[in-house]
Amino acid sequence: MTKHNILIGHTAITWDNKEVEHAIAAIGSCGYWGTETFGWVLEEWERSNRDLLEVFRRSELQLTSLYCHLDIVDPNKRVDSIQQVMDWIKLYKKFNGPVVVVGGMMLQRDNFSITEHLSNISTTLNELAKRIVDQGLICCFHPHTGTPVETKDEIHRVINAMDSSVVKFAPDLGQIAKGGSDPSEFVKEYYELIRMVHIKDYIGGPVEKDAEGREIDKTGFLGYTPLGMGSVDIQSILEYLEERDYNHYALVELDGNQWSATRKGNPLMPSLEAVQTSKRYLEKLGYRNFRTE
Repeated sequence: MTKHNILIGHTAITWDNKEVEHAIAAIGSCGYWGTETFGWVLEEWERSNRDLLEVFRRSELQLTSLYCHLDIVDPNKRVDSIQQVMDWIKLYKKFNGPVVVVGGMMLQRDNFSITEHLSNISTTLNELAKRIVDQGLICCFHPHTGTPVETKDEIHRVINAMDSSVVKFAPDLGQIAKGGSDPSEFVKEYYELIRMVHIKDYIGGPVEKDAEGREIDKTGFLGYTPLGMGSVDIQSILEYLEERDYNHYALVELDGNQWSATRKGNPLMPSLEAVQTSKRYLEKLGYRNFRTE
């Protein structure tokens, strides 16, 4: 009999970053256990003297993780990039969340070679992770399409070059699928390193581009979908995690329509409906341990 013990949250990225207060309330109302936002969101609230922590308290929601991206390729930017992340983490600490998710910045991939940059990438990740761990937090590396670590080969090589004593793994099921790989392969091979999972569904197939070179977005969510509407075998991956007694957070994620170049303003459904659709899918799988139920 399949267990359904994983505590599942939902990232705030389905809404515009400027709507994070609305996202927190909506995610909390659905009974998810927590959410994730970006380091610069905390910075913007701090700069404007607004109390984001109180917003979380009102919705009884946990900021389970903070997403921070930085230049992991250019060694000349390493010191400043790491310091920027650490400044965000200083703001994050008052939320008492356990995980910092780290990813690379977007770049032109046409002539990109992981071989040329692997040493710099691993050095930056390892140095940053050591500082994060020194703060009593978990550092998880997060592969992402359009960044230096997207393909199967790139993900394997970077994980194998990381110092696994300090750098852990946060696979994003949809991002890995969109990058052309099988996410279940990475979940199983690197299970012992996983401290956060982004549960994301992807419509399937290779990325298509229009005459202007823009990604043709078939869903309005950058090709991603609410859970159960795409090609990723979410059920089997969750079953595997349950069988292994995975006891860290997992967050449903659906990229927001605001980043769509070809379907902006025309998503499959509104953000709240999408979040509710994913919850219904999880309920069909047998998940009943939502916070408000």
